[in-house]
Amino acid sequence: MTRYYAALLLSLPFAVNAQSIGTQGFTFNPSVLTVTAGTAITLNIGGAHTMTEVTEATWNANGNTWNGGFNFDGGTHTLTLDLPGTYYYVCVPHASAGMKGRIVVESNTGVAQAIPTPTFALYPNPTSSELVITTAAASEMSIVLIDAQGREALRQALSGNDRISVSHLRTGNYTALLMDATGIIRGRERLSIVR
Repeated sequence: MTRYYAALLLSLPFAVNAQSIGTQGFTFNPSVLTVTAGTAITLNIGGAHTMTEVTEATWNANGNTWNGGFNFDGGTHTLTLDLPGTYYYVCVPHASAGMKGRIVVESNTGVAQAIPTPTFALYPNPTSSELVITTAAASEMSIVLIDAQGREALRQALSGNDRISVSHLRTGNYTALLMDATGIIRGRERLSIVR
């Protein structure tokens, strides 16, 4: 019996750090999950459900219009979100019934990171092969593209008026981040790659 309790106590730290979201009937469980940036979240989505990222306004209205972020069908998936903020999601066929949830991603420094007003432009958007990025403050700045699953797909230093090939990236929706040399996000834009 002592061995059982010792094994249970040793497993507790792993259980506390395990992060997952599942479906239970017509609800997500938990409906609100708070994680640190970069934490892997296991998603267990029932067969008839989806877990589709939407805007806050769509979420508040029990709508189901995808915002270009993550989008998962039924099954087991892993989602890792690297950007602090609140991510809103719904089950597309059951959003009008209130099947929705939120993921709150906290900065791994313990300090909330504000996303300032964008200080750069990227075009064309959507694009198929090349992206033009202009910024007034390019000194020691980089552009980082994050895919819909929260993974870094591209990172490149900027000079002020840059042309970047994206022909090697998969089609889909990305978040483009303008980052300074210390890793602080100075701007954020959505980007679609189509072919």
